[in-house]
Amino acid sequence: MHNTISMNSKLVITVLLLSILILLVSFTQKNERNTDLPNGYNTLFSASGECLLCHNSMEDAAGTPMGILNDWRSTMMGNAAKDPYWRAKLSHELAVNPGIQSAIEDKCTRCHAPAANWDAHYNGQSAYTLAQLDNDPIARDGVNCTVCHQIPDSSLGSISGNFMINDQSKIYGPFENPFSNPMFNHTGYTATHSDHINDSRVCGSCHSLITHGVDQSGTPTGNSFVEQAIYHEWLNSSYSQNGTSCQECHMPRIDDPTVISSMPPWFDDSRSPFGKHHLVGGNVFMLKLLKQFITELGITATEANFDSTINRTYEMLQERTLSLELTEEERTNDTLYIDVSLTNMTGHKFPAGFPSRRAFIELIAVSNNGDTLFHSGAFNSEFDLLEENAGIEPHYNMINNHEQVQIYEMIMGDNLGNPTTVLLYADDQLKDNRLTPLGFKNSHNAYDTVKIVGSASSDPDFNHLNGMEGSGCDIVHYHIPLNAYSEDLNVDVKVHYQTTNNKWLSEMFSHSTSEIDSFKHYYNEADKTPAIVAEASLVSTSTGIESPMSDLSLVLYPNPVKDLLQIRSNQPIASFRLFNSNGSLISSRKLMVNSTIYSFNSDNAEKGVYYVEIETAGKLHRRKVVVI
Repeated sequence: MHNTISMNSKLVITVLLLSILILLVSFTQKNERNTDLPNGYNTLFSASGECLLCHNSMEDAAGTPMGILNDWRSTMMGNAAKDPYWRAKLSHELAVNPGIQSAIEDKCTRCHAPAANWDAHYNGQSAYTLAQLDNDPIARDGVNCTVCHQIPDSSLGSISGNFMINDQSKIYGPFENPFSNPMFNHTGYTATHSDHINDSRVCGSCHSLITHGVDQSGTPTGNSFVEQAIYHEWLNSSYSQNGTSCQECHMPRIDDPTVISSMPPWFDDSRSPFGKHHLVGGNVFMLKLLKQFITELGITATEANFDSTINRTYEMLQERTLSLELTEEERTNDTLYIDVSLTNMTGHKFPAGFPSRRAFIELIAVSNNGDTLFHSGAFNSEFDLLEENAGIEPHYNMINNHEQVQIYEMIMGDNLGNPTTVLLYADDQLKDNRLTPLGFKNSHNAYDTVKIVGSASSDPDFNHLNGMEGSGCDIVHYHIPLNAYSEDLNVDVKVHYQTTNNKWLSEMFSHSTSEIDSFKHYYNEADKTPAIVAEASLVSTSTGIESPMSDLSLVLYPNPVKDLLQIRSNQPIASFRLFNSNGSLISSRKLMVNSTIYSFNSDNAEKGVYYVEIETAGKLHRRKVVVI
């Protein structure tokens, strides 16, 4: 009897232990995030998982992994259909334009879920819906391999998502004489050589987007609007002229011979150059958000994948986007004159792309004892600019007040001329002072698509250097009031980049949908710290301060002045420029005289503060003049 009880007890314990083990395994499986890429096919496309077998084992000469799928899966393109910001903005457009829901969903999924959208149209469907996207793994695969690599050369030049797809199951690649049997046997696609896959027009398929707006009642305005035009900005640049394609920057090449397929195992057909599928841009904020909510968003990339993409994005922003130069031009008893020179190093405008993206300059001047004498571009803990205009902050050539801040951005306007963040209300640009690329010209045939809008168009330092157009730079002249401070002064400048901000999102957040509410939660929990693109500093010393009253080499009088300002110099005056208090150029003259007279009445100048720039013997003098 004792042995029987003992054996039964052991059996019960064993069963209990096995049950607990099964429960633990089941719990672990249910709570373990699935990082498998989707598999399967529709009529024209495959899911990215079908490419994984052969195209994810690459290494460079140093043995560093550079698998195509691992690089792609943590990019914005790989997550284009899962991007919660895009989903929220799409939901916002539907909320304010419910009468055209079908057209909006179809248009937006054309570039964010192209493999499903295109396939639906190919099979006779009139429009593709979000409801279909949510239940389609291939749709949620974003911009995947078989989309870009099936765009034929006959499609080049198509924009706004109106690209074509070949229906012969050809996968275009850059290498001649491809060994096509393994791909065909495994997937049914035929590897096909075509140089056009390295053409920027492939990227232009989606990265120039023109919309057709409506008014607040939903009635079409009949006007078209350029929401973004990265490809056309590239066309109007020296990068296009010298043959540097989008792919060369965003898919960096290596010359190391690279085995592009791991199957069959004996296959060793090394190719060069190889384009890494980094697909890197500047959207570090969204990449960090995707990583933070990786499980909730159903993302297949790992945190390690995201870390690699985020690091590449920071490197792109901080090493290959913008150069910054900080120069002390002059210091008088009452004013420190600082020039901040920015030069765009990208092949398109900066910031580029979606209209919520912007960059701004923060300049702070601090005394030796830590007191702040001047701070333009200050922001709070939510990264709202403290002194930003509630409407549109103008572009500045000269800044002399801490309430002024230089923001590089594109502002959309509706058909009534009011600022808007509703994409379908957009009827015209109210401001576009984003930094132009090198070689950008107003005379280019793409200029109407990528024009400079607002006071930046008349700024003599914007995209001009020494009078020559196409510099891709801007010089902002800071006139910092010293208020009798005569000691050393520390000046620091940072250029911050934001994917979006509270001001831009406020209209969308005034609506409530499941997509908007979800993104609002993610956004409020995310790290919204702007990315620092460039920074510089200098120390202004107290020596050599020029006093306008005691400098007899250049005299301006009377000051204050009613009309006639007399200018006398012991050196020939090479140039004269007059600016109003907002930094707008009022008058400009080329001279070679030692004295001249300027009449404020000739330019209908109103009463107020003006700034005069005078060049003599290679030296630039700046003076403040008050008109009474």
